[in-house]
Amino acid sequence: MSKRFLSILAPVVALAVVLFGGWLWLRTYTLHGSTARVPDLKGMAMEEATAMLTSRELRAMVVDSVYSDELPKGSIVDQDPDAGLEVKPGRKVYLVINASQPKMIDMPRLVDLSKRQAISVLDIIGLKVKELQYKPDPCVDCVIAQLYKGEALPAGSRIRRGESITLVLGSGESGERVPVPDLVGLTNAEVQMVLNMASLNLGVVVECANCNTASDSTLARVHRQSPMASSNNRIALGSAIDIWLTADTMGLRPSDGWNDPSRYSGTDTLEDGI
Repeated sequence: MSKRFLSILAPVVALAVVLFGGWLWLRTYTLHGSTARVPDLKGMAMEEATAMLTSRELRAMVVDSVYSDELPKGSIVDQDPDAGLEVKPGRKVYLVINASQPKMIDMPRLVDLSKRQAISVLDIIGLKVKELQYKPDPCVDCVIAQLYKGEALPAGSRIRRGESITLVLGSGESGERVPVPDLVGLTNAEVQMVLNMASLNLGVVVECANCNTASDSTLARVHRQSPMASSNNRIALGSAIDIWLTADTMGLRPSDGWNDPSRYSGTDTLEDGI
């Protein structure tokens, strides 16, 4: 009877030992109960980030790069997993770093596009508008040339992302003019957007009152402009408007509909304004 019992019990015990051994191995393999907190690496240099991850038994892996003027070159821009998450030791932390220089791209053909189309294309591919120049041409606000540092830049030329392009546009043949837009209450970035829509250029930023830091300058708003905004005050296409900024933005807000392109589409001729 005991032999029969042992013959039945032996496989059960063996199976239990195998299962228990497998459970112990699995706990060790998965580091059960052992975690590491992912640190906040954004803004750190790559060497510093790698050292911090190593000290927590984590590994760094760069998966992409972007370019920003606002962050130090080679610093961490983004990470996955996010800071503060608990992960297993040995986990890879995927990093996006700030490239030392912008990527090179192909210059598109902007000639014969409308001003709005050209600006949209430049924005999509990461180029900026430096200036709008106007020359007599029957097609008002049509691109007749694209310039980089004063020289014609043919389509297909290689250029770094983030560079600024001058658009040469048609001004018509009768001295077309546009109303002076109201810039009061706008930030510097919003001013550029409105001036592009209005076929005008930014002149001089005369002052930025109480702007002590880069953040102050970014958030500052226009409190004065020259020439002043008026529905009856019209200036030539491509003219410049000077602005005064202030970091004291209490009560400074743009007028309703300031970002509506149709608001800046009206032109008249020199003869109409006489």
